[in-house]
Amino acid sequence: MTIQKVLLRYEPEKKNILPAIKAVNEDSGWVSEEAVGKIARYFGVSEAHVFGVASFYDEINTKNLAQLIIEVCDSANCQTKNADKIIKSVESFFRIKEGDSNRKFSLKRMSCVGRCLEGPVIRLNGTIYTKTTSDKAIKLIQEYLGLDY
Repeated sequence: MTIQKVLLRYEPEKKNILPAIKAVNEDSGWVSEEAVGKIARYFGVSEAHVFGVASFYDEINTKNLAQLIIEVCDSANCQTKNADKIIKSVESFFRIKEGDSNRKFSLKRMSCVGRCLEGPVIRLNGTIYTKTTSDKAIKLIQEYLGLDY
């Protein structure tokens, strides 16, 4: 669906900016610079405003995504249960750095998803996995990509 078709589902009122951004993100997987411009024009606000709203929320992507988006919860509870160790293991095993993205992987921290009793939590392309260890995270990623290491 085109960005314009997504936007036409919303009245051009400021209260609809976030829902429209979320809809564009859901439709295309991310909010591109082109989409930011079209959303800004449609709602009569600056591109900086639209980008500020879009970049504030973890679930809205402002970069074109990799085949697999790996997110590790960085809440206090997950941190006490070795979330940093999971990140370092994934970085080492798959040769990617947190915050970087390539065609296969994107590794980033995410805000709490409310599964604190089941931490540490990782999310692979939106699917949440709980009670994750470094080894479990690597195996889940390998299975997700259909890789035999």
